[in-house]
Amino acid sequence: MSDQKGSVFNLKQIVSAAITPFTNDNKLDLESAARLYEAGLRHGIDGFFICGSMGEWALLTARERRELSEVACDVIGSKAKVLLGISDTGLPSILANMERLSDLKHSHWVIVPPGGWAGPGNPVSYAHRIADAADRPLYFYYIPGFNNIVLTVDQFREILAHPRIAGIKNSAGGIRIRKELLILRQTVDFELYEGEEWGIDESLAMGCDGAIAGFASVAGKLMKNIAREVDRADLKTACDLQFRVIDMFHKVYGDSAQWWSAGQKYALKYMGIISSETSRVDAQQDMPESHRAQIRACIDANRDYLE
Repeated sequence: MSDQKGSVFNLKQIVSAAITPFTNDNKLDLESAARLYEAGLRHGIDGFFICGSMGEWALLTARERRELSEVACDVIGSKAKVLLGISDTGLPSILANMERLSDLKHSHWVIVPPGGWAGPGNPVSYAHRIADAADRPLYFYYIPGFNNIVLTVDQFREILAHPRIAGIKNSAGGIRIRKELLILRQTVDFELYEGEEWGIDESLAMGCDGAIAGFASVAGKLMKNIAREVDRADLKTACDLQFRVIDMFHKVYGDSAQWWSAGQKYALKYMGIISSETSRVDAQQDMPESHRAQIRACIDANRDYLE
């Protein structure tokens, strides 16, 4: 793989931070995973992020990570980018994940440094130690709300100085850090992806290369249409489609995103893509029937935008 930075495609990209399907008896459902990736490809998704937070990486065994990654690489192939998440609870485990998956034919690694006492003392050197071991480009996933790691612009510049670190997924929320990173791109060559479903239209219009979005498993076609309208400079239509994404997000995830995993999985089950809404996240159990009914009504009202 090349070390060259910068976007692979000229057009704005939508990358699906894919869910991990399980069967009703809580086993990895590789057939449903294959259908999920095939549906995304039909909708023009530019890449798939496997084993991220939406993919419940912390609740997968090493063997399950391997099996899921193999299916993703086999189904997606060269039709889209395949980003493999290797996040874990510490640096040795992250490097071990990378070594176990290094023979697969994927395009990028993705890392989220852990938080708390197991987190990095120096985020820059921590990221560089991972990049030193990488055999292909790597994205740094910035999500301070998850790991409490808050970076300065100078730290971003230092991180991105490593030739293997190709870009940033920014899930910090708010406009300030996005603009700081866009300003940084005037002097540093890197890819910048928005991680908040709420701001796809404006972030792409401002100059981000694309979005890496968890809700793209359900609304990937709709998000691709937002990207196309931004490419056409039709920002009014892009904004209208963005409002539809936000409305769907509320109805599928819940008003406070309390059903972020089970809600999306139930929607995908109702759409005929996966077989079960099973989530391994303990707080995602026992979703009420009233919310299932709300999801069904939402999918039925938006099928033209989703299928």
